[in-house]
Amino acid sequence: MGHTHAVSGIAVGAALLPVLPVDRLAGQVAWVACCGGMALLPDLDHESSTAARMWGPLSRLLAGLVVRIGQGHRGATHDVVVAPVVLGGAAYLASFHRWAAMVVLALAIGLALRACHFVIPGEYEKSWPINLLASAAGAWWLVDNGAATHAQWLPYAVAVGVLVHIVGDSLTEGSVPIPFSWLDGKPNRMGKGPLTTGRWYEHLIASGLLIASAFLLYLHIPQIKEIVDTSAEAIVTTLAGLG
Repeated sequence: MGHTHAVSGIAVGAALLPVLPVDRLAGQVAWVACCGGMALLPDLDHESSTAARMWGPLSRLLAGLVVRIGQGHRGATHDVVVAPVVLGGAAYLASFHRWAAMVVLALAIGLALRACHFVIPGEYEKSWPINLLASAAGAWWLVDNGAATHAQWLPYAVAVGVLVHIVGDSLTEGSVPIPFSWLDGKPNRMGKGPLTTGRWYEHLIASGLLIASAFLLYLHIPQIKEIVDTSAEAIVTTLAGLG
């Protein structure tokens, strides 16, 4: 379900762009990437999850710590009250420091790349050293181009991504814990959702969200709209000339 979480986060992040005080390309891309990547973050509470495999031994070590602190899979990191506040709060502290913000962005990019492998040619993003290098390079570029200059949006992006994940899981049969019920290691679940992960309709939902994300990015990021419009105009002109 990792790719569904990621494209859900990207779609929601893109839809929220008009209400953000972010107008530079780097900041807009960073916001969307953060919402998408952090929509996979709660699954660090499972040591064999996509998130845990992202950076090999580094992410597995982090996942091991999260499992112990968060009382296992779908525990604290899936608590609709605790997870957005705690993880968003950590991102808030990171937003004051350039390098800390870069680490948060690298984590988000790495998660998004690993989850969205189904639309990326080849298998490179599944190699954890390549993913780590690509994530670090992407985060450095974003920060170097001003994404972290006024990064007050960072905790909100993390909280949005985490909430998107929790809402998505609440719609599945496994559901999510009632707030704070995980503290004794035996979380009580909210009502069972109507969806089952891995079924054919999950891929249909993910595809629909991917198309919606592309449209929203075109709609809300002027540079993307300009590139698409210019390319489309060039293609139409070329085809007209052939006729």
